[in-house]
Amino acid sequence: MNARLLPVVGAMLFLCAGLLNAETRKLTREDCVTIALENHPTVMVLAQEQKKAVANYRLSKAPDRIQVNGEVKTAEYLKPESSSTGFNVPGRDTTIGIFAGTSAIYNLVDPNISKKQQAAKLAIDMSKMNEIKERSTIVLNAKAAYYAFNMAIENVRLREKLRDKYKVKQETTAILFRNGLRPILDVTKADVDLASATLEYEKARNQENLAKTELLAALGVMDEEIEVEPIKVGVLPSVRFSYAELYSLAENNHPELRIAKLNREIQRINIEVERSAGSLRVDLMASLGFENKNLEGLSKIQDNAKPANWEPTFHAGIQARVPIYTGGAITARVNAAEAEYSKSMYGEKQILLGVKALLRNYVQGMEEIKKQIELSRLMKINAEKHLALAQRSYDAGVGSQIALQDAETAVLDAELFSARARYEYLTILARLSKTVGIEEEYLCRK
Repeated sequence: MNARLLPVVGAMLFLCAGLLNAETRKLTREDCVTIALENHPTVMVLAQEQKKAVANYRLSKAPDRIQVNGEVKTAEYLKPESSSTGFNVPGRDTTIGIFAGTSAIYNLVDPNISKKQQAAKLAIDMSKMNEIKERSTIVLNAKAAYYAFNMAIENVRLREKLRDKYKVKQETTAILFRNGLRPILDVTKADVDLASATLEYEKARNQENLAKTELLAALGVMDEEIEVEPIKVGVLPSVRFSYAELYSLAENNHPELRIAKLNREIQRINIEVERSAGSLRVDLMASLGFENKNLEGLSKIQDNAKPANWEPTFHAGIQARVPIYTGGAITARVNAAEAEYSKSMYGEKQILLGVKALLRNYVQGMEEIKKQIELSRLMKINAEKHLALAQRSYDAGVGSQIALQDAETAVLDAELFSARARYEYLTILARLSKTVGIEEEYLCRK
């Protein structure tokens, strides 16, 4: 029995080893973006929307081809004694017959067919742009969540470092108090500081778990053991375009703006379609089959199926139709189409205004963050110098624990501020890339 279980146990151990290897694999930012694009259901939905748009385009081309139907219909034929020029009463001056066969219709004139095909083709382009828009949103969310998780990890590291320092300080202060070198006030202050640092550390851990959950949601995965590789940024990338150049790029590449332009063009075509609804339509019609020109009544209904009563027949003709009175329906549809076109224009202008505001905020924000990072670098240098002096004064017995604590907190604040500013800068750069519609590598100097 145990020998039989050995292969099963071995397979389970192999599977567990594989899972452990998967858990220890660290993901880079590019890995996160790739996973998000592969797993997000929105991408699959938009792929189906593209298929639907292609199918609608094929549907719009169908009226431009011959349409063949099988049909059975009744027909009226003049009796031999009836006049072909006077007014004839159905049933009295005509006989009721039946036709069975195939009929074909081919459109000769219809100004709407080409316009509908053009609108359907633009709808395909719009579905592609919708996919680009959603993919850019997914990429941005993955990058932002990746940066936030890295920042949370850095925050935990620094908070843990500060907590450990306060723990050592609390132990040292207790020893000095027992030796009569520190008052009881320093001991209680050390206890409070350690508790406060521990609380901040626990808060940082909770924030890390939250950031990890948000990253998993952005990636579209449920693997709670996922790890990320911290991004290494020596010099922050600089955008090589001015605000005016960025706006010019956004006018041609911003996904929502391109969608709005396509929608405006489709609405313009719809106005033409509705206006031409009152135009002449001409169809070539033909039918081939068999007809029975004189149906018998119920008493002789079986005679209707006799082959002798059926004759082959062929009919062809041209049908022209033009609306004369529609009760104002055409005018109403034209007015509705014009309103939709106006809405699309206003929507496009609104997007332009939003893009301008976003670009201005992003450009100014990145410049301000660069200045803040430089200030934080200087602040950290000064804080470290002050900490060294405070530590020597405290060790010599002339400095206070409060001064030493403030000095250590200043160093921590400088490191946290620098890290937060760097990740905020990278996040804004990702948002700028999405707004302009251009990859970050192209926007930034090499």
